[in-house]
Amino acid sequence: MKNSNRKDAIVAGVSLIVMALAAGYAYGYVQSSLVVVGNPAATLTNLNNTPGLFGSGVIGWFIILITDLLVAWSLYRFFAQVDAKISIATGLVRAVYSAILGFAIFHLVGVWQMLFSTNQEAVTVMNLVAGFEKYWSLGLIVFGVHLLGLGYLSLKSNFVPKWMGWLLHIAGLCYMGIHSAKAMAPQAADTIAMAEMILGAPMAIAEMALAVWLIWKGGKSKRPLPGQGHPMPFAS
Repeated sequence: MKNSNRKDAIVAGVSLIVMALAAGYAYGYVQSSLVVVGNPAATLTNLNNTPGLFGSGVIGWFIILITDLLVAWSLYRFFAQVDAKISIATGLVRAVYSAILGFAIFHLVGVWQMLFSTNQEAVTVMNLVAGFEKYWSLGLIVFGVHLLGLGYLSLKSNFVPKWMGWLLHIAGLCYMGIHSAKAMAPQAADTIAMAEMILGAPMAIAEMALAVWLIWKGGKSKRPLPGQGHPMPFAS
């Protein structure tokens, strides 16, 4: 069991880091540099000038989607020893988030396809980009629920540092609060953006701290306490 846990920890930790790097490229660099908020014409011009760059960003999003599913599965297996039912529920919640993310990504695929069409409409392109942002943001509410589950499992375990469990709880609440506000009060966009900037640290640090711990120590330390849950038969 210990070797299996170690393997699951490494898969989850490496996948989280790959995901963060891909997100930094696809969203932090490609999308942020090409999409001009409130200016469809300038956005379409940028995209037409660099279709390969935008395409690489779309590929980056698919890498994020694949690693998300790997994380959902490997973390389910890793935490099943703590509480099998909560662990599988937490993994399924992340799988739901991944499904929403996949739906959002296909809006960007639509933009990419339009760049090779003679029938290009700047407003349509901007609407597709906005659709991606909308559904991804809704998915991040679900992602926040997933982090709450991980926080609970971390606190219940006797091998994950307690501070990490609390950090995951805080990050989960931040994701849920920020993206629920975006959905329910779009008119307060400036206030929400300021709150997101302030709360960005725990949101960004939580999973990265978990990733580093999983690679460094995950599966090496204490076994579960007597009476704690055991993996389901297909988790071994």
